[in-house]
Parts: sequence; C-alpha cells; structure tokens
Amino acid sequence: MKIAIIGSGVEVFCCGHRLLDLNPELELHIFDEKAESGMYGEEPGIIKNWPITPIAWYGKMYSQIPTQKSSAVRYSWFVKSLSIMLAKRDTTFHLKSRVTKIGENNVHFSGAGFSGTGNMKFAKIIDLRNKKDEKKWFGAISNEIIEGEIHGTRSDNTVEIWSDKGELEGNFIQIMNWYGKNPKSAISERVQLGIETAELTII
Repeated sequence: MKIAIIGSGVEVFCCGHRLLDLNPELELHIFDEKAESGMYGEEPGIIKNWPITPIAWYGKMYSQIPTQKSSAVRYSWFVKSLSIMLAKRDTTFHLKSRVTKIGENNVHFSGAGFSGTGNMKFAKIIDLRNKKDEKKWFGAISNEIIEGEIHGTRSDNTVEIWSDKGELEGNFIQIMNWYGKNPKSAISERVQLGIETAELTII
C-alpha cells in the first residue's frame, strides 16, 4: 500500500514510524515544504519524561539527548533524528515540495523534491499541515530561567521559554514564534496525534 503524509511537524514523522511499525511493507512518501527536516526555527520541546517515542524511532542526538534532569528536548534535533531513521526505513522524502491540491487519491505538488512538479496517486493521503489560526506564543532560548513563564531545561543547560503575553525581553540566544494551544504539553500531544492518526489510517 502506498501512503502519503503531508506536513513537517513532529507528528508527521511519528505517524510515519507508527505506520511502518504496523505494516513494514508500506511505500511511504512525505511531502515537506522545508529544504531539510528540522530546519527553520524551533518549536516547543518541553517534556515530562524521556523518551517520548520508542527508542528505535530516533537516531543519535549527541549533546541534545535529554538526561534524567532534562525538562525539554531541542525540537529541531529530535525531528531531524526521527527523519533520519525514517529514511533508513526506505521512506521517500519530497523536500521543498508544496502540495497545491489533494484530489481523490491524488497529491498535486510543485517544488524540488524527488519528482519535481507533478502528481502522484496514493491509496491513502494524510494531511498534517499546521494551521496558524491558533493562539500565538512567543518563545526564546536563554541561559537563565524567567520566572512566571513556561520553561524547560535542555541537556546542554540552555532554557526554552514560552509566553503568551508578547515578545520576551532579555539577552537571548534565539527568539521564536509558535501557534498552538499550550507549549507545555505540545510535543507530547503532537507525538500522540501522529501515532493515533497512523493507527486510524491502518484500521
């Protein structure tokens, strides 16, 4: 069976891994507008515990692998490690490819991916593209905790901070924006969304 997943969030890659766990014979294609999985900005990576997926789903994360003391994972590195392991499971990635239309079992796309511009037929199509109609959050990476804001500490001791009150002020390593409900539970909920979507697709 040939399945397409459209999107670039962590839920996309978790969905892919779960699909292949359920049916290793699947021909899986991922359409991602980014030039590289995990590129262009950080998103919430706050965690209660680690790992948040089966260990076999992600590869080496080196200095960014969470420790027992960690309360956040660097989102981009985690997504990159998930995508690397999907590639090792023979997933086809259509990078820099924008899906222009989804027809009846057809994906129409344009870009610089595996097949350039065209359309492909699939048995099932899963659209997991993020929508920007949710609440806007303002984030930053710092060496220090800002009390009163949602935060988590990574394995390298940098601190991920999120606020819904407006742009954060301070001397930051990186600033970010994210649209969603709650950065405190976002990554775990998105992982679960990917898993549940895969299971509903296969049933």
